[in-house]
Amino acid sequence: MNGIADEGAAMTTKVPAAFWDDHVSRLPIDDGESMAFEVSRAGSRVTIQGTAAQIEVLRRDAEYYADADSMDECPRFVRESARRTLSALAKHAQRST
Repeated sequence: MNGIADEGAAMTTKVPAAFWDDHVSRLPIDDGESMAFEVSRAGSRVTIQGTAAQIEVLRRDAEYYADADSMDECPRFVRESARRTLSALAKHAQRST
């Protein structure tokens, strides 16, 4: 799963607030099984916690929006924040392995 460790273990990492806020706004709030949760917020960064499967949902969503250059309805700041989210998740995965 892209370097993300044990499927059931909780992990904590920091991601850009702009993409996290967009991600949360598009997913059902009552879908606790596939949604990581926000632990804290400081400036433009959000600390989140979730299982590997929940973080993978975020990663796939960020991957989709990072490649959304042809999507007129996708604001540029969301695309850029999605790319930064992918970078943050990749760095976390490297430190965890």
